[in-house]
Amino acid sequence: MSSPLKICDPSLRIEERKKMVDSQIAARGIRDERILSAMRSIPRECFIPNSQSAQAYEDKPLQIGCHQTISQPFMVAWMTLLLDVKKGDRIFEIGTGSGYQSAVLIFLGAQLFSVEYFDALHRNAIQNLERWKPRCTESNRFLVGSAPKILTPGLQFDKMISCAALPDLPGVDSCYFQSLVPGGIFIFPLGNEEQFLMLARRDLHRWSFETKGGVKFVPLL
Repeated sequence: MSSPLKICDPSLRIEERKKMVDSQIAARGIRDERILSAMRSIPRECFIPNSQSAQAYEDKPLQIGCHQTISQPFMVAWMTLLLDVKKGDRIFEIGTGSGYQSAVLIFLGAQLFSVEYFDALHRNAIQNLERWKPRCTESNRFLVGSAPKILTPGLQFDKMISCAALPDLPGVDSCYFQSLVPGGIFIFPLGNEEQFLMLARRDLHRWSFETKGGVKFVPLL
């Protein structure tokens, strides 16, 4: 027996979203109105299992299946801020998950290319996104697989974001460096037991890396 469709109506739970943005995001120093507007507008309950709908706007990550999580709302906003999304940016997302981070990037006008390792999560994310914004998956690409196998020399992106932790810093010979345009930004968690959020910038011949604080993410598969 199939489970009932998620309710995905932006006109519902408006006050909960506003409270989440005011108390969890803006109060912690994120003031980019485009990001705040995205997170006030996108119904997070659409991107989590029905059984956890009551927790949709709590300040914590939630399980979405396959031992994966939807990130804490503040972390989604923080990583989006660091990515400095501009309308029309070509963005490669590693770990579609439930599709919530994808929805925020699409709301901001990104041209998204997203990959998910688990087929079940990929299919669920497509359904979530289509219920939120019909046909949004027609103008953005969503694939199943692993990022290193999908990133090829012909693919070039302005920005990259990983929602899973890389075990090591990527080198200049890595697919991540080669697929990012000079001047591009890559946001990713790094490490195993101890993890840090990293902001990497590419110039013609090298990376520069900045540490943005401790985090906890699932490992990259």
